[in-house]
Amino acid sequence: MSYTIHEVAQKLGISTYSIRYYHDHGMLPYVQRDENNNRVFNDVDLEWLHVIVCLRGTGMPVERIQHYLDLVQEGDSTIPERYAMMQAQQERTLSEIADLKHHLSTINFKVEHYATIMKNHEPDSFVPSNLRDTAADQTV
Repeated sequence: MSYTIHEVAQKLGISTYSIRYYHDHGMLPYVQRDENNNRVFNDVDLEWLHVIVCLRGTGMPVERIQHYLDLVQEGDSTIPERYAMMQAQQERTLSEIADLKHHLSTINFKVEHYATIMKNHEPDSFVPSNLRDTAADQTV
């Protein structure tokens, strides 16, 4: 099946600008052009783009993704290096998830805190200016 750049953008939830960027930088080596010189994408191109979008979404730099894609095209002899790259990215992503979970627990606490305040019609006991006033009182 073939797709236009707009269809691909819609399917993958990315901009046509991003797709053009990846193509113009050699990251989509198999994309064909039609008689009007428009990019025509197939299912394999969508798979490549999916991998690119995934890796970018986990913070991998474009240059590193390009290196990975080059290794894929070189063949099976590069599998150990590709494996190492994916393991490293997996570790970075798991670390980011752990950090986000920690941040989320703080946010969840604050949501609960504000819900309780609103429910009980209480003033907020944690206001930075209150802390500043308390610190000033303690230094006097």
